[in-house]
Amino acid sequence: MHLKGKEKHFWRSHFNIGSLADIPLETDGFSGIDDETDDEFLFYITSRIPVIHQLYFKFTLITDEGVKYIGNIQKLKRLTLRDHKNITNESVPYLNKLVDLEYLDILKTKIQLEDLPGLSNLKNLKELYVTSENPDREYLLGHVITMKEILPNCVLYINYESYE
Repeated sequence: MHLKGKEKHFWRSHFNIGSLADIPLETDGFSGIDDETDDEFLFYITSRIPVIHQLYFKFTLITDEGVKYIGNIQKLKRLTLRDHKNITNESVPYLNKLVDLEYLDILKTKIQLEDLPGLSNLKNLKELYVTSENPDREYLLGHVITMKEILPNCVLYINYESYE
């Protein structure tokens, strides 16, 4: 089976891969900072590489659509999606499928503290970074208590401050 058209161009231009047989089934990871990485990039890599151990993206073009593709990755341990204004609480069900995740950074996305209980399947999570626009300490502590019940082994970082 051969790669066709747009997909062939993708693999050749990004990874210098010209044949389906040369695409790995497992990789350590991918990263992008302040670049053109987008949902289509995630679509192509997740459709051909089932096992990816870590993804690190800051200030890219990834949206909820891209997170939907990320949700299909196996054995993903570390995921950073910091500084993505187009990632919202619609991504929570896809993130919740990543049961091997140990580290999740969703700082400066539109995913809020109230959305975190939707991550209840992430029992291996050790660190979770999130932004809260509400500075009220009691409000924050209420959510920390809720998340401790859901994910007891996870340290929650809200606006860079840790809550154990």
